[in-house]
Amino acid sequence: MIKSMKFKISLILIVFILLTIGNSVVSISYFNKLERSIDLIMDANYDSVVAAQNMNDALERQDSLELSFIFEDNEFLSSEHESNHMKFLEWIYKAKNNITEDGEKEILEVIEKNYTDYSNKIKDLESVKAKEGNEKVNRYYYNNIFPLFQTLKEECNELLNINQQSMLNMRGKSKELANSARYCTVIISALVLIIGLSIIGYLLKKIIHPIEDLAVGINKISAGNYEYKIPLKREKEINYILNDFNDMAEKLKQYEKLNINEILREKQKAEGIIESIDFPIIVTNDDNKVIMLNKSAERLFDVKEKNTLNRHFLECIEQREVFNIIQKARNSVKEYKGFNDIEIDQNDNKVYFRISANPIWFENNENIATVTIMQDITKFKEIDNMKSDFISNVSHEFRTPLTSICMAVGLLLEENNEGRESQTELLTIIKEDSERLDNLVSELLDLSKMEAGKIEMDIKDVDIKDVINQVKRTFKIQLQEKNITLNINTKTITRKARVDINKISWVVVNLVGNALRYTKIDGTGVIEIKAKEVNNTMLISITDNGEGIPEQDQKIIFEKFIQLKDSSGQITGNSGLGLAICKEIIKAHLGDIWVDSKLGEGSTFYFTLKLGGVLDEEENTNS
Repeated sequence: MIKSMKFKISLILIVFILLTIGNSVVSISYFNKLERSIDLIMDANYDSVVAAQNMNDALERQDSLELSFIFEDNEFLSSEHESNHMKFLEWIYKAKNNITEDGEKEILEVIEKNYTDYSNKIKDLESVKAKEGNEKVNRYYYNNIFPLFQTLKEECNELLNINQQSMLNMRGKSKELANSARYCTVIISALVLIIGLSIIGYLLKKIIHPIEDLAVGINKISAGNYEYKIPLKREKEINYILNDFNDMAEKLKQYEKLNINEILREKQKAEGIIESIDFPIIVTNDDNKVIMLNKSAERLFDVKEKNTLNRHFLECIEQREVFNIIQKARNSVKEYKGFNDIEIDQNDNKVYFRISANPIWFENNENIATVTIMQDITKFKEIDNMKSDFISNVSHEFRTPLTSICMAVGLLLEENNEGRESQTELLTIIKEDSERLDNLVSELLDLSKMEAGKIEMDIKDVDIKDVINQVKRTFKIQLQEKNITLNINTKTITRKARVDINKISWVVVNLVGNALRYTKIDGTGVIEIKAKEVNNTMLISITDNGEGIPEQDQKIIFEKFIQLKDSSGQITGNSGLGLAICKEIIKAHLGDIWVDSKLGEGSTFYFTLKLGGVLDEEENTNS
């Protein structure tokens, strides 16, 4: 008994090829006969049909020219008449050389005889008109020439009909030949199909049965039955596969014994770590269902983990603000690295939490879970509020004396024109320091108003492209002096943003100013401002290729009085309030602001704004 599947498949393919070749040979034979039949029609009758049609055309044209000659004041027939006369003789000559049908020769002889008579009478037409006038020539035409013209037309049509009828007869024969070819091809194709289906059925039986055995084995292994073995009773190639499957099952059995306990230990270890953390931790899957909750979270939300597992977050935890932060972190993928501070009422007390939602991504950017950590910052918030109140009060107290000092120093400088140079220099230093302190106090007061929610906002629909272009114009001279390139990418914007244009302009100016401070001035420095619409919000980013920001500083960079050092260790910037004010302005716009940076590669500051109305075509074109 032949056990090789390779031999059986090869044999089947050979049979198929032979049957296909036989079918092709028969089909080609019939097609050749059909082609010869068509060529015969074209060779035998087509030239005669064309000759008859052209003789008709030449006759009709001659007749038209004769009528023109009769009714117009011409003494001779036109040269065109002679041209058509020669054309008629040319085509009758071709027809006489292509006689293929019975009676065709006799018709051509009659046509030739009548045309000779017709030509002679036309020659007399000119002399009749010249000697006897228009009335006689008219009578001569209708009595002698026109009857011959009609007779010739009828004879040409008869010649045409004989050849057309012959073509129709040949067409019928070709049709019969085509039908025979069709029937023969259908019969042979049906035979090939029946034999092919029989062979395929046999082959499928030989292939599918081992696959079914393999499917049963896979189901058994998937169910954890690693003892199952597939019987080796098929062709040798199939047995190789089945034997490999049995070996794999044995290895899985050994692997399962080694690793199941290790996996359980790691799972328990991870759960123990999460439970030991004092901060509330929530783990949700890609459907926003809770899959893990530690004790701190149970106490905060007054729920039990067993009652929340595999239930939607909002179904068991009524905290829409926390849920929105989780959604934002998942949807923003890599662009979102923010920390969000929220306020929760707990036992009639306000508790503050800093929330960090971190999506866990699998292959192909598949989100398998999101870990949300809630750090209790209530004490820090209270201290920060006390500090803010103190700074606000001190700033108010400083404002009046500082204003007086600035005015007094200004007056002294004006009156000291003829004084000593040392006095002027000292007064100038006092004036500059006073102005710097005055700016600091102004920033502190603005920040205090923002934190207290007392800032006045003039929110309107604004084309963000106009804001960005104005910022570019503002920094034009500085960019040229530092040899830095500023690129703008707003091509995809189709909507306006809901903003206070003055405050958002201040944010963009501050971020671009910071980028200028840290970007290289050797001609390679590049800053890019980009705006695009993402998840129904306006996302704006300012990117530079400067020094970058250490990861530990990225978490505190938006706090008050944070001043970073450059590569030489020098503190850059002024009061350390710029980014804190930016954060409060964006927060007042119901947006988020964050930074993504790598040392040596540069930084990107992101912030989001609410979308407004659609830009009209004119605004889009101008932008």
